Amino acid sequence: MPLDARKVAHIQQVVPQTWNGRQRTVTFVYLSNGVMTYTPVLAMLKPQMVQDPTIPDQRGRPPVPAETALLIAPLNVSFSGLLCIADTPDASAAAVAAAPKYEVIEALPVGLPTGGTHYRAALRRLR
Repeated sequence: MPLDARKVAHIQQVVPQTWNGRQRTVTFVYLSNGVMTYTPVLAMLKPQMVQDPTIPDQRGRPPVPAETALLIAPLNVSFSGLLCIADTPDASAAAVAAAPKYEVIEALPVGLPTGGTHYRAALRRLR
């Protein structure tokens, strides 16, 4: 069955409703023309299982570092010029400096209608 405009509108209305109670505020840190900008964003940040670097893979080498967190964000968020994502609701320089920070490995729009309904971003924690 093809998606008509009514079905697409329904999907775009229902997806954000499924996020209720699972979202929290994180801070996106942008760098533009040498100026840092801190923007609070309501998104889902899910930690992923981190491989132990002391356990070798099947070939006897250290495992390839994988993503350490998954971010689900609305489509109105821009990943252009994004420096890092800080796990803090306070969008200030001091709060971002003290919070755990993540770099974006890859951010893709995903979802059923063309263009997606949200972003799914793989993140790596900065040490």
